[in-house]
Amino acid sequence: MKMKRPIHFAEGFLLAIQFFTIMPVRKQIDMNDRTVPWMVGFLPVIGLLMGASILAVMGLAQPFLSPSPVIIALWIWVASILWTGGLHLDGWTDVSDAYFSYSDHDKRHTILKDPRVGAFGVLSLIVLLAVKGILLYDIASQFGAAGFWLVWIPVLSRTVMALLLIRMPLAKQDGMAFFLKKSVKKEQVFIPLLLAVVSLLVPLLFYPFDWQLAGLLLIGSVAWAALFIRFAQNEFGGISGDLLGACLEGGELWSLIMVWFYLSIVMG
Repeated sequence: MKMKRPIHFAEGFLLAIQFFTIMPVRKQIDMNDRTVPWMVGFLPVIGLLMGASILAVMGLAQPFLSPSPVIIALWIWVASILWTGGLHLDGWTDVSDAYFSYSDHDKRHTILKDPRVGAFGVLSLIVLLAVKGILLYDIASQFGAAGFWLVWIPVLSRTVMALLLIRMPLAKQDGMAFFLKKSVKKEQVFIPLLLAVVSLLVPLLFYPFDWQLAGLLLIGSVAWAALFIRFAQNEFGGISGDLLGACLEGGELWSLIMVWFYLSIVMG
């Protein structure tokens, strides 16, 4: 029995890669109450791998290609989408369509299930990607787009998503969020929190640490989580898979805005 825990740990990590990224995992793994808690818990590590890989490619390419700020921003912008296959962007568009329908909870959840994308979903997606791309370009052109914050943002956004999945009530008793939540106990919230701390410490070994920016990102992530919890409860009656995706995308944009403001004020 003592040998099973490392297996569940490893299988949960593989499930997280399999489910939340486009990286191929050619192994059939059962999703149950032993592997799913680790799968959810490893979300911050997925953010670490994502941010670290983007920075690593930038670092390797810099001496040979000397990419311009627009190419650096484009790489970060595209790579962050490719890493997840647009999984969370789908939630952003669906939630936008549902919210701007100004309907009751039941109608909004019907819209969330609809595979078609409406006008509000398309417009909100364009705005999200455009603002993110412009912010990345401006940061890259003025301050350079390399630093611990490029890893912290995906780590923090996925930590918030994991915590909301574990602790928040569900809006409906079906869907992927319902399936995952059935297998995770509330007291297992320590798993993503512990792995988040480890993931946030790793980039500090390679990049200068700015306590003010770090504090701003941490406080901003907590504030975003509080606002999104209120939004999800009032407008949808709880959390769902689409809402978790929207929370992640909105949280990353919010964090990027804070980075831009901070660098503009402190270094501008």
